[in-house]
Amino acid sequence: MKLLWILYIKLLLSSVNALSNITSCNSPGQINNSTVFNICENIKSSISCNSHVYYPLDLNYSSTISHYGISSTNFSVCSVVPCTAEDLSIIIKIIGENRVPFGIKSGGHSLNPGFSSTGGIQISMQCFSQVNYNPNDETVDVGPGLVWDDVYQQLEPYNVTVVGGRVVGVGVDGFLLGGGYSWKSNQYGLSIDTILEYELVTPNGTIVIVNNQTYPDLFFGLKGGLNNFGIVTNFKMRALPQGQVYGGLLLYTVLVIDDLVNAIVTFQTNNQDPKAQILCDFTSLVNSFDINIIAFYDAPTAPPNTFDVFTSILHEGQLETQSYLSLVQASPVSFTNNMRGRFHTVSVRNISQAIVEKVRDLFIEHAFPNILFGGTLVNFAIEPFLPSYFDKSQGGAYPHSPSNPLFPIVIQFGWLLELDDETFINATETVAKALLQTAIEDGQDLEGLEEILYPNYALIGTPLSKMYGNNVDRLKSIRQQVDPDNVMCLTGGFRF
Repeated sequence: MKLLWILYIKLLLSSVNALSNITSCNSPGQINNSTVFNICENIKSSISCNSHVYYPLDLNYSSTISHYGISSTNFSVCSVVPCTAEDLSIIIKIIGENRVPFGIKSGGHSLNPGFSSTGGIQISMQCFSQVNYNPNDETVDVGPGLVWDDVYQQLEPYNVTVVGGRVVGVGVDGFLLGGGYSWKSNQYGLSIDTILEYELVTPNGTIVIVNNQTYPDLFFGLKGGLNNFGIVTNFKMRALPQGQVYGGLLLYTVLVIDDLVNAIVTFQTNNQDPKAQILCDFTSLVNSFDINIIAFYDAPTAPPNTFDVFTSILHEGQLETQSYLSLVQASPVSFTNNMRGRFHTVSVRNISQAIVEKVRDLFIEHAFPNILFGGTLVNFAIEPFLPSYFDKSQGGAYPHSPSNPLFPIVIQFGWLLELDDETFINATETVAKALLQTAIEDGQDLEGLEEILYPNYALIGTPLSKMYGNNVDRLKSIRQQVDPDNVMCLTGGFRF
């Protein structure tokens, strides 16, 4: 134990550069870790006994800083776990007054380093774990400290759900602040289209209720504008009826990859049923080389032939009636534990034959070396929706108008060694450029501001105009009004 304390003290004295050598909007100025330690102690003495401050030698510290990818995990001087909005208000005031860098972590699913982590003060939202169904007005209060598995599990006894995440382990906060593509999006739009109200701790520590009547501009900004406007402590969402669903995970080998390409295009072209949806992953990890389809139908049984284009191809797995939670848990995402990684994305107007064939070709190009040498992850995901899914748009920071329906394609690489960072980040960008070029050659109008990228998938460094289009100037103005002292510039993420 004495040795551990010595190592921690050494960390406090030797990590000045991690906090001070920043020259962007996120710069806290000159501050060292021993000063941050004193600020942590100030927070500890100022908050109530409901909330907590942890240091690296505390047993609870690790869970408050850990992320989906190890390249996104940063060792903060302390982690703070507020358990009331009032304590969070005290914390953000102290952070702002002292200009100390901080991170805000919900589920920790971001792969962009520093977006929800920090070497300064890590705020973990895990205490905000409420899921309260309100039958009188058919709403659900959802806390930002949860992952979607928890939300669905707690709503299951009421036979209701909300428009939330599709796979295991995704945090509520970042998902909802970025937009939110869901299994329910064909029917109800994005998650932000179903959020009625936010409880927000503003950058100056004021606790406010934000809806379209109280603060319409701020309400607009929170609907896809990420963590630019403060820290959300509660999301009030529409409650939707939810019984059992039909679907499951189907696994395919590379031997049938061409048949799957045709099946994906056929399904996207022919499906008109808003209850039917798929998610397709081309995945290579270590020695595996698989394509999987998660099929979803929002009823206990699907009409005949709904997914025949997939079940008629040689596969493992089956489609069956199950709970909504069980289907969400069917997606294998934990294989990236202890890996470094990045996401990126391309938006297309049509899941066309040319696009899916290009995804296949790029996957084979990057996955075969992985099979030979191992140790990396290659995952490209195609996310077909009905073209009408943007018809449910209620507006917001993230542009998703009925006149410009777009379909995101996810690009993900995972690897083991830091020295390989540049190689795989370059590969991520190369794949994105190749897919965009293919879409343009396919006749899809995606040049200029027409190609809006989904911010929750976008690679660090993506220009704001590529995600928010003509909304950028309005969002900058809103942020300046709510945060004139630039407190939110002390944390990570895409900054307005």
